[in-house]
Amino acid sequence: MKIFEANKASKKIEGKMLLKDVSISISQGEKVAITGKNGSGKSSLLKFIGGIFTETDGQVKRNQINIGYVPEHFPENIRFKIQDYLMLTGKMSSNVDEGFLKRIEKYAKLFAITEFLNTPLKNCSKGTKQKAGIIQALLKKPNLLLLDEPLTGLDDKAKIELLNQLNSLKRDVTVVFTTHDSLLIESFAGRILTVESGRIISDSTTNKKEKVRIIKAKTLNRVILAEIPSIRYEFVGEDFVEIIVSANESDQILSMLLERGCSIIGLIERGE
Repeated sequence: MKIFEANKASKKIEGKMLLKDVSISISQGEKVAITGKNGSGKSSLLKFIGGIFTETDGQVKRNQINIGYVPEHFPENIRFKIQDYLMLTGKMSSNVDEGFLKRIEKYAKLFAITEFLNTPLKNCSKGTKQKAGIIQALLKKPNLLLLDEPLTGLDDKAKIELLNQLNSLKRDVTVVFTTHDSLLIESFAGRILTVESGRIISDSTTNKKEKVRIIKAKTLNRVILAEIPSIRYEFVGEDFVEIIVSANESDQILSMLLERGCSIIGLIERGE
């Protein structure tokens, strides 16, 4: 089922053309990455798909579905405490039930912001605000999840947790996100849109024929990774590493990592 269709659609604000001749369709359950240089129109396209921006020209069809949205920059000077803010956004989406507070507490623990639940958002760091924004979107149980540079401002453990949450979503949840992070694309996206000067210049699917696994590990010795057979790996901080390996070899590689003193944080399978 298609949830979004655009035919030669454009968006102009105050005389400035943000998007031009956009012709795409997005189906339910797709995981779509939007890439491009700064100022290329990535965020504008994300908002366009979600209906935050409406078309100036062309034809667009959007399904009326439940949308969760995480902006790149969280609004400043919100005086609500984090827990109150999450309760309020839940009520606004008519999603509050008896278990809502427990779900807030669960996500707060997963993203390590429990101690800040009673802190006003305006007093929180960029990273804590970003986590609150992600949590409010996940609490909506959206059919379409829009993420604008979701890893920006997150600490290493929160990045890993976000990847875990994205990969645990139901298969029919559509996720569209902007990012500069190649590992996020490789580990999650099934389709890549590349934007330049407000135009989509490339629309490609990723190769998911071979099943791969993303191992999240903590290591105090980077040298040992040279001994580990992998498709590629990338550090996400001083001690944390994400290693992409063939699914057939993952058990062997997990054993090698444990033998060398690494701590395994998580394991995600990707591929079709």
